[in-house]
Amino acid sequence: MNIGTVFFCFLMLFSINTMAAKLQLIEVKQNAGKTSLSFSLDGAIAHKVFTLTNPDRIVVDFEKTKLAFNLNQLHLNNKLIKLVRSGHPNPQTLRLVFEVTNAVLLRATPWSSTPASNHAFSLDISASQQQKKAVKLAINNKSAPAPIKTVPVKPLRNVIVVLDPGHGGKDPGAMGPKRSVEKNVTLAIAIKLKQLIDRQPGMRAVLTRNADYYVGLRDRLTIARKHNGDVFISIHADAFINKQSNGASVFALSQSGATSEAARWLAEKENYSELGGVNLRGLDDQSGLVRTVLIDLSQTATISASLHMGEGVLRNLTTMTNLHNHKVEQARFMVLKSPDIPSILIETGFISNPREERNLTDPSYQTQLTQSIFQGLKNYFWEYPPHDTRIEALVGNSLHVVRAGESLTKIAAFYRVSPEALKEANHLSTNQVNIGQKLILPAALS
Repeated sequence: MNIGTVFFCFLMLFSINTMAAKLQLIEVKQNAGKTSLSFSLDGAIAHKVFTLTNPDRIVVDFEKTKLAFNLNQLHLNNKLIKLVRSGHPNPQTLRLVFEVTNAVLLRATPWSSTPASNHAFSLDISASQQQKKAVKLAINNKSAPAPIKTVPVKPLRNVIVVLDPGHGGKDPGAMGPKRSVEKNVTLAIAIKLKQLIDRQPGMRAVLTRNADYYVGLRDRLTIARKHNGDVFISIHADAFINKQSNGASVFALSQSGATSEAARWLAEKENYSELGGVNLRGLDDQSGLVRTVLIDLSQTATISASLHMGEGVLRNLTTMTNLHNHKVEQARFMVLKSPDIPSILIETGFISNPREERNLTDPSYQTQLTQSIFQGLKNYFWEYPPHDTRIEALVGNSLHVVRAGESLTKIAAFYRVSPEALKEANHLSTNQVNIGQKLILPAALS
C-alpha cells in the first residue's frame, strides 16, 4: 500500500455511509492560480479520488450515488480542466473523470455542511512542480526553446495476492474423522487458488509456504510485506467437537486486535519503519503521537477494506457451499494483524464434519471452492484497483488519445493488450495511428 492509498483510507474514514446519495451540484472555481472543484451532495458518502496518466485525468468515485446534476452546465473556463464525463465502473458506483491538460497535484478537504446541500467536499487542483518548472523554462527561453524532458512512464505492476496455507510441518492443524489433516487440505487449496490467480492477467499470487513445513505466524506477515502484498488471504479448515457443525466462514481482524498490534508497531520502530509508503523512521515525533495517529488511521481503513473484501468472497462461496455465518466475522487472529495490508482468514469448512471432510479432500470440490474465492477477490480488485497496477489502468481507462512518438504497438504494450485486439476494438485495418486520434481500449483484463 502506498501513500496514495493511505490518503484514500483517510478520505474513507470521513465519508463511510451506506445510504444512497445524490450529487446535486459541481462548481469550478479559480483562485490565486489554483482550480477548485466543489461537490455538493445530499448525504456524506464513501468516495475515493485518484489520478491517472496517459492522458492525465482526475477520477472521483462515489459509492451508491446518483448524478442529479447536468454536466453540460459545468463551466470549464480554466487552464487545467479540459472536459468531464461520467460513467459507472460497477452498478453501485458513480465515476466522474476530469481530463486535465497535464499532471496535477490534489488536496482534498473532508466533508462539511453548506447552505445549499447537506454535505460537500472540495478538491484543490494545481499543476505539478515539474510542469510549473517546464512552463517557466519555456517562458525564459522564447528565443531558443529547449526540448522539455519527460519522465518515463512507470511500468504497470501486477496485483499481488499473498496466499497463506494454514499450519504446516510440525503443526498439522485439525484432523478429520478419517485422519485427513488440515495442513494438507489448506496447501492443496492454496496451490489451486494460486494457479487461478496467476492465469489472470494483472494478478499474481505468492505462497507463504509451498510444501509441508512450518512457518511462524509473524513470519507469514513478514513474507507478505517482503513481496509488497496488496492483500493477504489465510486459508484454514475448521474443527469442532460437534461433528455436525458445518459451513464456510470468513474472518477479518477485530478492532481490539488492531489496538494491541498498534502498540507493538510503536514499540518496534526498527522492525516496522515504514507504513503504507510513509517513512515512520524519518518522523520528527518524539512523543509518538503522529506515529500513533498514522497507524490508527491505516488500521481502521485496512479493517474496513478487509471486511469489504470478505463480504465479496462470502457472496461467491454461498453459490457452491453452505455458510457457517452469513456475515464476515471479526477475531484477533495473528495473521490478520498487518496494519496496511487488507487481510482475511477463510475457514473453508469443518474438517471435523464427515461430509465436509470428504469434500475438502476431493480435488474436484477444491477446484470449485477456489473458483468461488477467486471470483470474489477479482470483483474486489475491479471495484478497488490498487494504484499503479495493470488493473487500475484498464478499469480507469476507456479511451486513449494518441500523442507524439506513440505507435499502436507501444500503446498496446502499455495497456498490456495485443495490437490485434486494439485494432479490432477500433476497426483499424492497419497499424497506422495519428496524433490526437482517440482509441477505444479493449477489456483485456476482464
